[in-house]
Amino acid sequence: MKRLTEILSTLVLTLAFSVCAFAAEQVDIISTPFGTSTYVIGSAIEAIINKNPEYGLKVNHTETPGQIFNLRKLNADKAAAANTICAFSKSTNWLAREGMKPFKEKGQTLMLIANCNVFSGWLVSEDPALNTIESLEGKSVALGRISQIVWGYVPTQLLKYGYAKDMTQAMDIQTVGTKPAATALLDRQVDAAIIGGYFNPITKQFAPSPQTVEIVAAGRKLIHIPWGKEAVEKTDSIMNTGYLPMLIPAGTLEGMDKDIWSFTDNIAFGAMAEMPAELAYTITKAIIEHVGEFGDYHNLGKLMSPEALVYGWPEDKIHPGALKAYKEAGIIK
Repeated sequence: MKRLTEILSTLVLTLAFSVCAFAAEQVDIISTPFGTSTYVIGSAIEAIINKNPEYGLKVNHTETPGQIFNLRKLNADKAAAANTICAFSKSTNWLAREGMKPFKEKGQTLMLIANCNVFSGWLVSEDPALNTIESLEGKSVALGRISQIVWGYVPTQLLKYGYAKDMTQAMDIQTVGTKPAATALLDRQVDAAIIGGYFNPITKQFAPSPQTVEIVAAGRKLIHIPWGKEAVEKTDSIMNTGYLPMLIPAGTLEGMDKDIWSFTDNIAFGAMAEMPAELAYTITKAIIEHVGEFGDYHNLGKLMSPEALVYGWPEDKIHPGALKAYKEAGIIK
């Protein structure tokens, strides 16, 4: 009898756990390649939600080739769009909306669930005479590849539209990639190169990119070249990208002796409008309530804070369910 009671108790517990598991709503997260910051943040969202069963969700996170793949997938698979959040940025959203390469046609864009951080990049030189964008006319400038959107594509758009003349035609621009750009500057093969990194846009806490660390560690006197607030705003007015100017404070990097105006591109997780509002609400609520834990998973997670989660997004670009969570938390009034 005692043995039968033990067996029945085990069966009851097993069934109870099975029912709970079955009752949990499945959510998929697709991020970017293994080792990238958004891959790690995606893994953190998975771990945080799965260890807190009160949210009633079961999260499955996988890597992808990148943000472009993510938008293509959710545009093509409406069933997946209903239960998937993915890594994206304002840049990839804009390219999808406009149907610009590498997209072949205009597509649906993502709505915000939560920012991870904002990216900003700017040019540096070693020549004190090269201290403005206009002073680089006729000079060689190393950028990231065009496919590295914030390192290559965005800067070329700023150079093309932000100034009195098309500076892409006035410079010798070399879109070689972030690491080769740093090497070219350190070897003095180019006059200027792009550096940058990731910010909490509220506190201005900064995490430099690897090639930025490499350039700064060389110990040379760098001239930090601002894009200029007006250039960022002019480019956005023409292209409707959603980029915002940001004043980067002196001292952000060693040797940066004055504030400079640069651009920001939001690095975020989003969902399609097909995702039910209640599901988006629950995911966002979990992120808000555990935002202080993301730094345990990755240094870039330390850039996350309640107010920064929504920085740079008008309410109509935030998923309705997420918007409800932000208003409930008092982050959006």
